[in-house]
Amino acid sequence: MSTMRKSKIAVTSLAGASLVLALLGGTPTVAAQAADKPLIGLTFDDGPSAERTAFVLDVLKQKGVKATFFLQGSHAQQYPDLVRRIEAEGHVIGNHAWDHANFPDLNQASQKQEIDRTNTAIQTITGTAPKLVRFPFGNSTPYSLEYIRGLGMSGGIQWHWHVGQPGDFECPGAAGVQKYVLDEAAPGAIILLHDGNDVLSCPASQWTYLAGTIDALRAQGYDFGVVAPSATADALNEGSFGVVVPAGS
Repeated sequence: MSTMRKSKIAVTSLAGASLVLALLGGTPTVAAQAADKPLIGLTFDDGPSAERTAFVLDVLKQKGVKATFFLQGSHAQQYPDLVRRIEAEGHVIGNHAWDHANFPDLNQASQKQEIDRTNTAIQTITGTAPKLVRFPFGNSTPYSLEYIRGLGMSGGIQWHWHVGQPGDFECPGAAGVQKYVLDEAAPGAIILLHDGNDVLSCPASQWTYLAGTIDALRAQGYDFGVVAPSATADALNEGSFGVVVPAGS
């Protein structure tokens, strides 16, 4: 789960963008596009989970879509085969901290541990440390941003959250999730979705949203990309130091 809408302790989307921009001195980037179609990036937080990650991967494979998975370190350690499958099927893996703690509530040593333990878990499984960080709830701190930059990592990776329809973690049903995604769709938009934690309590019928939403986005002229590090902040996605690029680029 994430974010500016969900958490009572989280900053608002505009405040979060301003904080990141002010701290790191970034300027907006132009939304990434493929040669002939605008790109949109589907991202999944909080997994992997035994209940939902394989289903998400099955749909993405069937539809020929690559996505970005921000893995919770404790879950990655618990389900290494799912982590390997995410990587083997060409998706991008990012760091979503060890146990979904809210970074502003942690001391610096604990913030460092949340990042380091997750990097170690993912690298042990895949052989590669992630380059992207999405902080739980979208909440970073000046220390955590400085620390990940020192590791050569990019973050925090936020998302497009302008309309503010209920997200998948709020259990709006399949039609509600599809409406949320389509309302937030824009060239270069990073879309926040989940395959673990709160969303697991939603009715199983909600998961039918994914295939239909992919089809609906394609009908609107979109293609799908993955999140890649960016040296400058992307105002479209609330100040993310990451942009959507074609998979494999």
